[in-house]
Amino acid sequence: MKKIIIAVIFVVAGICFHSEVMGQVHNGGFGFFYSELSPHGTWIELQGGLVVWRPTIIHRGWVPYNQGRWIWTEDGWYWDSYEPFGYIVYHYGRWYYDDYYGWIWVPDYDWAPAWVEWRYDDYYIGWAPLPPYAIFSINVGIHFTYDYYTPYNHWHFVKYNRFCDPYVYNYYVGPKYKHRIFSKTKYRTNYSYYDGRIVNRGVDIEFVRERTGQNIRQHNIQRVSDPKELRNKNGRDKEVVRTFVASRDQIQRNDVKNIEIKKSDRKTSLETSRIEIGRNVERNEIKVRNNENTAPLKENRVIQKNEKQRVIEQKDFNRSNDNNRQIEKNRIENPKKEERVIEKNRVERNNEIKIEKKNPVQRNENNNSNRQENFQLKKREVPKQEIRKDIKQENRKEISKIERNNQNQNEQEIKRMPKQESPRIERQNNDRNETNKNSNRNSTDRKR
Repeated sequence: MKKIIIAVIFVVAGICFHSEVMGQVHNGGFGFFYSELSPHGTWIELQGGLVVWRPTIIHRGWVPYNQGRWIWTEDGWYWDSYEPFGYIVYHYGRWYYDDYYGWIWVPDYDWAPAWVEWRYDDYYIGWAPLPPYAIFSINVGIHFTYDYYTPYNHWHFVKYNRFCDPYVYNYYVGPKYKHRIFSKTKYRTNYSYYDGRIVNRGVDIEFVRERTGQNIRQHNIQRVSDPKELRNKNGRDKEVVRTFVASRDQIQRNDVKNIEIKKSDRKTSLETSRIEIGRNVERNEIKVRNNENTAPLKENRVIQKNEKQRVIEQKDFNRSNDNNRQIEKNRIENPKKEERVIEKNRVERNNEIKIEKKNPVQRNENNNSNRQENFQLKKREVPKQEIRKDIKQENRKEISKIERNNQNQNEQEIKRMPKQESPRIERQNNDRNETNKNSNRNSTDRKR
C-alpha cells in the first residue's frame, strides 16, 4: 500500500512539474522559439522570471555574429548566418555575456536585418551584438534603459575590403589589436522604421563602397513564414535573400511539448529589472495601427532628419580624420620611414652633443658673442651721436660753472687786498685757472 501511495505522489509531482513548465512557456509567449531552439541549446529561467536561451557552444571563444556574412539589402545591413539557429537569434532578441552562464539570448518579438551596434574609421569597420538594455522605438530608434558599454573584446573588426566577403570570419582582427582599434573608431547605431519594417542602415553604404572600392549590390529580401523554406535551395535567386519572419501569433503558440526550462538560483550579472524587451511591443504596435494613415509623412520626416544628421556626423568625422588618414597612409606604404626619421634625428642630436663636449671654449665664445650682440642691439636704440652731444653739453656746463666761481673769488680777493699786491694775485689766479682748465680737459677725454 505504501508503495502505491509513493508512486501516486511521484506521478502527481511529475504532472504538476510538466504543467508548470507549460505554464511558463505559455506565459512567456515565445512557444515557437522554445521548440525551435531547444535542440541547439538550453532554456534557463533567471531571477525575476526572465527566461533566456544558452546555445550549446561548439568551440571556445565563440561570439554571436561570428559565422556568416554581411549583405546590403533594401532594409539595410543583413546578417546571413551559417549557423542552424541563426535565422532566429540574429534577427530577434538581444545577446548578453553573463559572468557565469556565458553568452545568453533574450527573446523578443521584433524582426530586424540584424541587431548590432557599429564602430568604424577610415580603415576598419566593426560590429557587436546589442545588449538587452537596447530598446527600439519608432520615433527615436535605439535607446538604452541602462548605462552599458560593450567590452572591446566582444567586437569583430575587419578591413573594409573584407567586410562583404563570404568568409569574413577568416579575416577578423586578432584579440591583441582590438583595444587599439576600438579606441580609435567612432560609435554608431542607425535604426529607423519605414513601411512597417525596421531598417538597419548602420554605416553608410556609400562610405563603405568608397573605402572598399567595390560596387556593393543591393539584394531584395524574400520573407517566408516556414523555416523549412530556408533550406529549400531549388529556385534560389542570387539577388534575393530569404529570411524567416514570424507573426506574433506564430511566436506565441503554446502547442509545444517536452520543453524543459531549468530554474537557476545563481545570481546573474544581467540587470533583469532594466529589461523591457517583449513588454513595449504591444504599445508600439498600437501606435503603428493608429497611425497607418498618417504614418508615411511622419516616417519620411523622421528618415530625412536622421539622414541629415548622419551626413553632418559623417562630414565632421571625415574632417577630423584628414590628418590621421595621411599619417596612416604613409605608415602603411612605408612602415620603416618613421623609424629612419627618428634614427636620423637621434644621430644629429648625438653629433651636436659631441661637438659641444669637444669645443667648450668655442661654446663660451659663442655665448659671449651672443651677449655682446644683445648688448649692442639694446644700445642701438639710442644713437651714438646723441650720446656724445649730451656728454659735451654736460662738460661745458661744468666748466662754465667752475670758471664763474673762480672768477668771482678772484674779484672778491682783489677788492679786499691792496693795489700793490694785485699783480701777484692775478698771476696766481691765472695759473690756477689754467690748471683747472687742464684738469677739466683730461676728465672729458677720459669720459670720451
